[in-house]
Amino acid sequence: MDRRALIVTYYFPPLGGGGVQRMAKLVKYASRKGWEFTVITADEPTGFINEDPSLADEVPASTKIIRVPFKVLSATPTRFSAFFKTSGFLKRLLSAFVYIPDSRKGWLSKAWPVIARELQGGQYDLVLVSIPPYSLSFLVSEIERRFDLPVILDMRDPWTLNPYKIYPTPLHRFIDQRMEREVISRIHFGISAYGRMLKVYRKTVPGFNPSNWLVIPNGFDEEDFDELSLPKEDSGTFDIAFSGTIYSHINHPTPLFKALALARKLNPQEAKKIRFVFVGKSHINLEKLIAKFGLQEQIILHEYLPHKESLSVLNKANALCFILDDRETRSAYTVGGKVYEYLAFRKPILGLAPEEGEAADLIRRTDAGIIISPQKSKQIADTILNWSKGNIPEFSFISIDEYQRKRQADRFLSFFEKVMANGPLYSRLDKPSQVK
Repeated sequence: MDRRALIVTYYFPPLGGGGVQRMAKLVKYASRKGWEFTVITADEPTGFINEDPSLADEVPASTKIIRVPFKVLSATPTRFSAFFKTSGFLKRLLSAFVYIPDSRKGWLSKAWPVIARELQGGQYDLVLVSIPPYSLSFLVSEIERRFDLPVILDMRDPWTLNPYKIYPTPLHRFIDQRMEREVISRIHFGISAYGRMLKVYRKTVPGFNPSNWLVIPNGFDEEDFDELSLPKEDSGTFDIAFSGTIYSHINHPTPLFKALALARKLNPQEAKKIRFVFVGKSHINLEKLIAKFGLQEQIILHEYLPHKESLSVLNKANALCFILDDRETRSAYTVGGKVYEYLAFRKPILGLAPEEGEAADLIRRTDAGIIISPQKSKQIADTILNWSKGNIPEFSFISIDEYQRKRQADRFLSFFEKVMANGPLYSRLDKPSQVK
């Protein structure tokens, strides 16, 4: 018998980016197993996230998509808007000061009538709510209370443990942590992209039941790698590629650029061969930083590209790189979604990240590269020079296939069946509503 699920996710194609793909790829592959989906998502006029129509083309025609319009109220004073436009960090800082847990929580009041109407009019087996935005988690208890349906919370990013999340003051962090504990304590079933986060919940969230949670990491879609542009011919250069978004903190490229500049001092002739290839979006002035380190001749910059075009750029690189600042303790609880796609290339990965953490666990478990603290410039420079000379360890890339989106969709569906097998678990207790 066919199953039917309602997915509530703020970000969905035609928006692009790694976070969008988790739900889009689930719908793509689960639909092939007889599942039908309705997706309620936001329609926000924003330049923050680029569009990628190619991802929308992968969503099955049978999927019902309901877009709920919303415009984020700016926390930036109009008279200073030009100034804040030039500083992404300051704009995010001000937004974080005004909105807890996030600036999209106003969408809930617009989305809730749509969600309620859809659940009243359709026969659904379960509901899946994907966060961030973290405010969407408020919907879980409300749907359970009103409709007595099983609801699963999918956390594709950590909440307060997310190193990209900015806290203007300790009070903001305290309020957000309290909110997180309260919400998670109410969750009957959940899926997390990261295992270390669940270990923290076991210690900090009253009544947390890890047996009702499942870890499903992010991954890669093997079909995306069909018919990619061929790898580059040997041009005498050694290209290290980085894809995604560069922020003004957490993944700032200074550690890599500093190591590249040091490599030029250690071995000028060999270092000339090394190039850094970036494809994506940057919230910092990359050209200025490149000039600071004198790397103009060694850097190749691409704007944001549609997903498959981005993969084609990576396919021509000799090695792949990601950065997580280990001076921020929360960096140990995340892995950039692009890293899973790096695995699919089976190219050596240079992870400048905490030497103990979620990212390090992944790279070591798959034997796909090395992890070096971003603070160890000499070790990074030596590694890059050795790799450019061809002295690359024979990484074995163990169990890469388990990160295929197709297999992960099967794990989602198995968990769905487990949840539904428990029957109507939820008594209609008069829980206070968090949806305003």
